[in-house]
Amino acid sequence: MRTNFTGDDRILLDRFIESVLLRFSDGKYNLADATEELAQAFTRVAGGEPDALDHMRGLIEAGDDA
Repeated sequence: MRTNFTGDDRILLDRFIESVLLRFSDGKYNLADATEELAQAFTRVAGGEPDALDHMRGLIEAGDDA
């Protein structure tokens, strides 16, 4: 299980969390959606899934389209 993010990965993690929280505060995500998005991301990372960081990056890049 990965427990350490450094460098660009840490920046990506921070931006991902901010994106989810901003969507929640803007009303684009309800509490259940935001919680599910965060939980899935951490589960993917913990499980060592190779697409975990790509998923985070995709959510960030989607911006207001998400």
